[in-house]
This record gives sequence, C-alpha cells and structure tokens, in this order.
Amino acid sequence: RFMKLGFYTYSFIDRLKMEIEPVLEEVAAAGFDGLDVSATWHDDLDPALMPASARDRYVKTAARLGLEIEGVVTHLGLVQALRQGQPINLRGAVDVAVDLGAKVVTVHIGYADCMMVETGKVWWQAVAHLQEAAAYADDRGVAIALDGIWSSFLVHSPELVIRLIEDVGSRAFRFNFDPCYIELAGHSLDLATPLLAPYCVHAHIKDYRGRYPEFEHCIPGEGVIDHARYIATLAQSGYDRYLINECFIDVPLERACAVGYATLSQAMADCNARTLKM
Repeated sequence: RFMKLGFYTYSFIDRLKMEIEPVLEEVAAAGFDGLDVSATWHDDLDPALMPASARDRYVKTAARLGLEIEGVVTHLGLVQALRQGQPINLRGAVDVAVDLGAKVVTVHIGYADCMMVETGKVWWQAVAHLQEAAAYADDRGVAIALDGIWSSFLVHSPELVIRLIEDVGSRAFRFNFDPCYIELAGHSLDLATPLLAPYCVHAHIKDYRGRYPEFEHCIPGEGVIDHARYIATLAQSGYDRYLINECFIDVPLERACAVGYATLSQAMADCNARTLKM
C-alpha cells in the first residue's frame, strides 16, 4: 500500500482569492492525487459560513479532474478560540468535510499564553472540547487531527501530542504530522517521527531555511529537510495516507506545484512509499 500526494490550496484560493477551478486544474496537471482545502471560505472564521456553492464547486471540480479531497483545515487556535468566544466550530468543519467527501479535519491547539497556574485548567477545557468534537466526527466517519507542534503552543513536544491524544481518548482524534514545525520547534525528526507515526492520519509538508526565530518557509526541496528520511520512517510504521504539499502566498502556484511534486514524489519513490510517475 502506497502513500498519496496532495496539495493544500488555502494560500491560493482563500488568501490570494484565485478561483477554485484553475487552482485545482494546476494541482491535477502537476500529478497530485488529491488536495486539502480550507475549512473556512476566504476571510471568514466560521466553517458553517462556507457557501453551499463553494462546496459544490470543490466537489464537482475535483471529481472532473480525478482528485480526492482529503482534508479540511481550520485556522483558529483552540485555546484562544475558547477563551475569546471565536467560532472555531469543529462541528461545522466536520460538516464541511462530509459535504466535500474529506476524511480529515485539522485543528491547531493554540498558544500557551495562560498563567502557569491556569495551564491545567486550560488543558482540560481543550480536552473536553475535543472529546465532544471527536464524538461528532466519529459518528460521521471523519477524523480530527491535531495540527502541528510549535514551541509556544500548549502542545509543544511529541510527548505532549501523545498525552493529549490519550487524554481525549477517541479513535477519531489523531495527529497531523508536520516535519517542518517539529524541527523549527527544536525537536529531532529522527526521534519524533517514530514516536508520532502510530498516531498520524495526515501530514502537511513544507520546508524552511534558517533557524527559529529567524527562518523562512519554502517549497519542499528548497530548504534543509531531508524528506526521504522521515518518509521512510512513516512508511515503515505502515502510514499509507496523504502527504500534503503546503506552500505560502510568496510562491507562485505553478512553481509550488511543480517543485513540491518533484521533490516529494521522488522522495516517496526512493522509500518505496509511492511509484514514481513518468
């Protein structure tokens, strides 16, 4: 069983306001198997506000091009959203996933900007919210995946990822692997990947140059990450889901697709995790 390769469209459709159809056409032309989309539409914060027309266009365009929609991505940090009453609305994101035929919703835990004495309370509030959301997702065949490790997040280490997943205690709450942010947060990919691999249902792949806090994002293959190395570890663990190429608005879509696809497809082929398309 082989991994699949996808592309995340948020920077282009939602931030740069490009139309759905040409973006997905570029993704398909580059050779990708599928894609991730934003769980929210353009500048909205609440997934429930994604227009039915946008959902329909995603589904019809992906079907026409033979692309799978694998994941929908939320952007608000859970800790701050709960504190400030922001509409993180994971149920609404699950509904978007169901409408699009996606299997995964991602969520950031948010920043650990609370007083030390409040950390435990904040942790258990997040756990309770995620338990409720995961139950809703599980009933609909969707997984919620914790998105990324960051040094200033409430969850800032591989060990805390595992603890949170175990505290939530749902088969529908797992992890979205992000090798770029694992390294930038100061952790060794060689040590973190085998720890996290059993919990992974999704992966967002970007690259970087520099060191935290002075770093820049770049297309996979134009930074310092050895992609074949962590992919081999994921493959050995039995991971056979998507690697999603994630790029930002400073990179043209065509180059993001072409360079990311070439880098990741070759790395996957080198690990026998995917057949290289000629």
